[in-house]
Amino acid sequence: MNTQAQSGGNSGILKAIVIVLGLALLGLGYYTYRDHKELQSQNLLLADQKEQMINELDGLKVDYDNKIKENSELSGKVDEAKKRIDDLIKEISKQKKITGAVIHKYKREIAKLKAQRDELYKVADSLRLLNEQITMENDTLKTNLSRQKQFNDTLLDKNEKLSKTLNKAKILYPTNIVGTGVKIRSSGKVIETSRKWRTQQIRVCFTVPKNDILEYGKQDFYIRVVNPKGVVLGSQDQIDVDGSSVKISSSEEVVYENKALQVCSFVKPADRKKDIVKGDYTIEIYQNGVKVGSSHMILK
Repeated sequence: MNTQAQSGGNSGILKAIVIVLGLALLGLGYYTYRDHKELQSQNLLLADQKEQMINELDGLKVDYDNKIKENSELSGKVDEAKKRIDDLIKEISKQKKITGAVIHKYKREIAKLKAQRDELYKVADSLRLLNEQITMENDTLKTNLSRQKQFNDTLLDKNEKLSKTLNKAKILYPTNIVGTGVKIRSSGKVIETSRKWRTQQIRVCFTVPKNDILEYGKQDFYIRVVNPKGVVLGSQDQIDVDGSSVKISSSEEVVYENKALQVCSFVKPADRKKDIVKGDYTIEIYQNGVKVGSSHMILK
């Protein structure tokens, strides 16, 4: 009886142990399965974060290209930052086993790159505003210079015109220009004649008018007498008129005292018989390289 009771008790204990072990195995299997699922989920999350970091780095490169690359002053720093981004993308892509520590490390690197990007943004904006200001100032300066040049050109033109007017006003334009043939006796007496055979010289007389602008001093007048054959009588000296050389017959230096003055000049032909001919003679008077008067005379 006791043996049967003892045997039954042992069997119950054994069953209880089996049940407990079974439950323990079930619990261990459950926790093992749960841990495996959590590990899978964590690995997927880490892999997703890895992909996000790569996409984030690609976005940083796009930011540099779109917003900072146009600033040539920052090209060196931009190229350096983009190279660091490319290196980091390669480094992250090569990571086969991603852990939380690795993710944290790379996120710190990405944060540094973002901070550098933001700083370059500020510098780029400052440079852009500075360039815009410089461009605006240059445009204003160009406009002012253009206006000043126009003003200077206008002023120069006015000054040139005024100078020409003053120079012209300073030129004495003779009046009453009269040419006559003359014969000069041994006594010095001058006899006028209109006959070519009696004419020894040509006398040219003219009146120098009063000019309030012209200063007191010496003034030179040049007389040119051309016979009907086109021969210039007299000295054959030359003066410059508008860049051309002009032969003259005689010259007279007068002391101008700002009042009307009568001037006469005698032109002696080189060969009286050859140069004094019948016909119309042209008389021209020059001063300061300008023809200031002309007239005609006729010898019979």
